[in-house]
Amino acid sequence: MQPTTDDPPQAPGVELAQLQTVAQCREVIDSLRQVVTHQQQQLAELQQQIAWLHERLKLDSKTSSKPPSSDGPGSGNRAQRRASGRKRGAQKGHAGSYRALLEEAQVDQVIDCPVAEVCECGAAVRIESGFIRHQVFDAPVVQALVSEYRLHAGCCTACGKRHRARLPAGVPSGQIGPRALALVGVLGTHYHLTQMKARDLLAEVLGVDFSVGAISQAHGKVALALKEPLREVAAQVRQAPVKHIDETGYPREGGANWAWAVVTPKLVHYSLLPTRARYAATSLIGEQPTGNVVSDRYAVYDYVDAHRRQICWSHLLRDFTRISQRAGLAGRIGRGLLGAGYVLFRWRAQDRSTARFEPLCRRVRRLLEQGSAQRHCTRTARTCANVLRLWPALWTFLHNQDVPPTNNDAERALRAIVLKRKISGPTRSRRGDEFIARGFSAYETCRRQGRNLWHYLHEAVVAWIDKTTPPSLLPAITVTAVAAPSG
Repeated sequence: MQPTTDDPPQAPGVELAQLQTVAQCREVIDSLRQVVTHQQQQLAELQQQIAWLHERLKLDSKTSSKPPSSDGPGSGNRAQRRASGRKRGAQKGHAGSYRALLEEAQVDQVIDCPVAEVCECGAAVRIESGFIRHQVFDAPVVQALVSEYRLHAGCCTACGKRHRARLPAGVPSGQIGPRALALVGVLGTHYHLTQMKARDLLAEVLGVDFSVGAISQAHGKVALALKEPLREVAAQVRQAPVKHIDETGYPREGGANWAWAVVTPKLVHYSLLPTRARYAATSLIGEQPTGNVVSDRYAVYDYVDAHRRQICWSHLLRDFTRISQRAGLAGRIGRGLLGAGYVLFRWRAQDRSTARFEPLCRRVRRLLEQGSAQRHCTRTARTCANVLRLWPALWTFLHNQDVPPTNNDAERALRAIVLKRKISGPTRSRRGDEFIARGFSAYETCRRQGRNLWHYLHEAVVAWIDKTTPPSLLPAITVTAVAAPSG
């Protein structure tokens, strides 16, 4: 918000002694009135700008999309917000939980520890029949399995055609085997290791010293192995009856980049794209999305029909909290909207019917109309008018039980990408973008389906090496058998 830059009217440079007529006095009064009016308008604009700057200074994770880590040391942490004053950990009287002992057949080695035959007093010790079992789990000595393939060659005795042996199925042309390639993919996604740390870990644990460039090439091979399975996931996500969508910054070195996430309960599809524009959203969920789309109020998603869209109420609470901190009528309206939002979540937890929400809907609409009509705070008026324009999208969750009132599912899905960005920094190439997008898509999808990521990546890499059909990431459909009626 900037004050007006029009040239203000100048006060007349006429001394009172020079005023001879009433007309001259009225002309001076009119000029002074214009000066005062302009200065009052400029003062009001400056006051609004100062209030806006003060509001920007107070923004935190409760009033904006800033992460909680940016709130600073004075905002309190989770430990300070605990409802109970008890100490951490198990409480007095807790029964405790212990690891069950493995069966003797599952133990790798049994070592008997005999008791001393003679006591310190000099008498013999009578050996008892029982013993105490104590099991220790330790890491074995791990060493890389190095296989040498000798490709023999020959020549036809008739036509002279030369023949060369081929590598067996599942053996790559490079030096990193399929299981090691899958391990590199797991380390770079699930464990958020940088390429240097992945190299160091392989050197320390497996005794194999690869270069950082080899680790980067391994990331590229994993991304290629996941290309076809993720294409199937993208098509399935587009057709999902309910999908969440959100985006966050993930820069590439030397330019901007955005990480997009389209989320369903069992599938997650990430994309790293160089834009945050509407055509990026349409490429992910379609020009006319099927089903319902859950998102925030970002204008890019406004092309989606409001009756098939759900606005995130967690984001709305942040907006209402920011409005409630303003002075005057705007603050009172914001506090009313904030209270209505808290009531909404309480009633949602109580599983109230749609009819029971009607009074709350009327209250929220009345407050939004008051906020958009008031002229004391233009920012509040714009926010309320924008929310009113999306009115049907506020209440889709009331008419479809499968649609939640928040976009928390997409927010949580993006958390893994954000952690990777903070640890590893920006990507440096298209290969890095593809590994981040496809690798984390496989990781998050496997996590939601309870699948082992390392096993899946190994199967996908082997299929890519052998040029066979890759394993699907789509969830298995459980068919429940229905018994035929007797007689």
